[in-house]
Amino acid sequence: MRMSLVKRSLLVLITTLAQADTASLVLENDAIVGQDHHYTNGIYYTWMSDKNTPFPDLLSFIDLEQKNIAFSISHAIFTPEDKDLSTKNFNDLPYAGYIDLNFLAYKSSANFFHEVGINVGMVGPSAQADTLQKGFHTLIGHDKPNGWDNQLDDAFMYGISYNVGYKTDPLPIQDLSLDLTTNVKADLGNFYTGALVGATLRLSSTPMRTFSTTGNFIGANESLLLNYEPKKNLNWALSLGFFYNTFDTYYLIDEAIDQGYHLQKLDYMIGEKLSLDLFYDTFKISFYLKSTDIEYKGSSSSNNEKTGGISLVWKWD
Repeated sequence: MRMSLVKRSLLVLITTLAQADTASLVLENDAIVGQDHHYTNGIYYTWMSDKNTPFPDLLSFIDLEQKNIAFSISHAIFTPEDKDLSTKNFNDLPYAGYIDLNFLAYKSSANFFHEVGINVGMVGPSAQADTLQKGFHTLIGHDKPNGWDNQLDDAFMYGISYNVGYKTDPLPIQDLSLDLTTNVKADLGNFYTGALVGATLRLSSTPMRTFSTTGNFIGANESLLLNYEPKKNLNWALSLGFFYNTFDTYYLIDEAIDQGYHLQKLDYMIGEKLSLDLFYDTFKISFYLKSTDIEYKGSSSSNNEKTGGISLVWKWD
């Protein structure tokens, strides 16, 4: 009886999220750009309520007219570069899976938004990253990675975040529209503690109401769904974003160092994101590329990593 009740409750929750006001599904993978190591795959689902949700106002001290809430589920896979080894490679990032659930509350207007978030999750075998990656490699005909027996153990993750963004009014350029979104985000938690500053310039075929934020270094970019609206005809947007991300805590590397891996703590990242968005009716499909230069504390060396992504956004009436 109890199991049946749990199953029914989960079915109601899944159905509700799937038919929510606005939702998105994102797939990131470094194989799109010909790589297969470190941050190698991400799957992110986001649901956002319509404006002026009846949910209690968690940002009542912010004097902006619109109120939204959002949930997201993030799943990410991390591997070393050499996946033929069945033993630990103490000179590279360990195998790890990460899954988290994020709850966010928003206050916003046409030009500003404030976002507060709380997240909980897991690093370790419970994330089932090994099963997902081995199944995907079998599907595409690649060799299975051999070192998942050495992945980081299960650990509970938690954190809070605050994000502030600003978007300019659309600037008409002949028949096109140009806008700029900037944002500053701070995170405090045992998986990641740090700060991010981002800016994105967007050229579009019609004025856009959404905020074009660059997003997190890992995880869903929930603020992209704010003010999302259907387009009657086929429209497009091309955006170029830049971000600077500084780190105090990054669990995957910090824990590996504690276990004897010969790694250096993260210092900061500088990255770019190029995105093409296509709009039709209630749907938006995006194709994007991210390039990130990673700097380590106490080192003059750096590492560049690239990732490709596909995002689908839809709105339910």
